[in-house]
Amino acid sequence: MRVQDNLRDGLPYPYTEQDGVDYISAMLSADENETFAFAIMADNKVAGSIGVFRQGNIHRRTAELGYYVAEECWGKGIMTEAVKQICEYVFDKSDIIRIYAEPFAYNIASCRVLEKAGFQYEGTLRSNAVKNGKTIDMKMYSLLKTKL
Repeated sequence: MRVQDNLRDGLPYPYTEQDGVDYISAMLSADENETFAFAIMADNKVAGSIGVFRQGNIHRRTAELGYYVAEECWGKGIMTEAVKQICEYVFDKSDIIRIYAEPFAYNIASCRVLEKAGFQYEGTLRSNAVKNGKTIDMKMYSLLKTKL
């Protein structure tokens, strides 16, 4: 599955209906000041998921952005719009001052989504992950509240 190749390993594959129920339950029961999670809709159907997750300790005003969308929705601007909307929401509803994302370096489409949503490229995290048995680089992007 091409979507799975661009995600961290926490998302099960194959993804069952029970996996969906469990994920939705976890997001609904999460602390609403720590976890901001939404479904991505396209043509009145759930097409993906997006979330911003507050970090801890000295990074408590920083949050990590994660997202995915069904392959049939790629290239339509859906994810760029979702990223813009969730960042605006989080900055408006919380004290978060920085949202960052770490796409795999080979995921050019995800990097473009972040760039089009106003994120700034900060650098490459070399040999930062192991995915599908390969050591890979990740890119660091961020959006600051003052930049909205």
